[in-house]
Formats: sequence, C-alpha cells, structure tokens
Amino acid sequence: MRYFYILPLVLLFVTACGGGSDSQDQTQSSTDTQTATSQSSDVRTINIIGIDQMKYVVEDESQQGIRTGATVGNDGMLELETISAEPGEKIRIQLTTQSQLPASAMAHNFILLMLSADVDAFAQAASQAKGNDYIPSDMTDQIIAHSELAVGGETVEVAFTVPEKTGDYPFLCSFPGHYAAGMEGTLNVE
Repeated sequence: MRYFYILPLVLLFVTACGGGSDSQDQTQSSTDTQTATSQSSDVRTINIIGIDQMKYVVEDESQQGIRTGATVGNDGMLELETISAEPGEKIRIQLTTQSQLPASAMAHNFILLMLSADVDAFAQAASQAKGNDYIPSDMTDQIIAHSELAVGGETVEVAFTVPEKTGDYPFLCSFPGHYAAGMEGTLNVE
C-alpha cells in the first residue's frame, strides 16, 4: 500500500527533471542555432589568400568593399589593395596561406594598425620578433587587430569592429620581408 503513494511522487520527479519531449529540445536547439546565425550574419567576411609572391590576393572582385590591382601569379589571382568599410562595421578576415614552402620560409598573418602607426618602424621591429610570431611586444598599442600566422594550407581569421574615425588604416603581413615586398594594403574607413 505504501508503494501506491510513492509512485505518483516518482512520476512527478521524473517529469520535472527532464521528462520533457524531444520536440522541446529540438525547438530550443533550433532557436540557439538561429541566434548564432543571426549574430554571425552581422559580420562581413572577407576571404583573402597569402601566396609565395608575398602578396595578399583574392580569387575575384566579387567580395563586397574590396579594390584589387594587378593579376599575380599564374592562377589569375588579383592583388588586394583596399578594403572599404563603414565606421563601427564588424569585419572578419579569413586568411588562407597557399604555399608548399616550410613554415620557417613562408607564413602569413594579417595585422591592422592604427592611423597613427609608423608602418615602416612596425615592420622593422616585427622582423626581429620571431619569438612572438613577428608581433613586436613593445608596439601592441599600435595594433587594432591581428591574426595568428598561417603556414601552407592553413586558414586563420580575425574579427574586429572598424574604428569610428575615418581614414586609411594600414594592414600588413609582418613575416620578415613580406611588407617590403608589398604584402600590405589599407582599410579605408569612410
């Protein structure tokens, strides 16, 4: 007889602690996915490629807000010169390195600097900062955003909010010799 009273309590406990239906779980999961998707859709993604010719290139001019220059290499890639953006816009740079060279000889990163940065001095200091992935630790106050280094076949990314102040913000690859070879461009905030 005493089991008769315990059975309803056990059923109440099971129902309250996870006896919900699968459709409730699926609805919650779907809502979470939609939220994540809508949050990431607020970010404009720009896909760029770092190549052995020490240039940032894109496959074509179809990406919103980019300006390209000459064709580089045999693959018909276009050199990336400028990225146009609005103040406060969110941007994600996805950088893929295409290279068969070893990491010690070829790797790329993307570094966006402040308007006031001395790009030449930064690049010179960066070339001496091998132990810090070519990011000079005494000049980090000049960096708005930077990616990690990507070796052949790797993709890295960095997301940032475009500064409010209009102007041409320099970006570059800090791997030794790459800036000097022309692996740089500007983020034009207008």
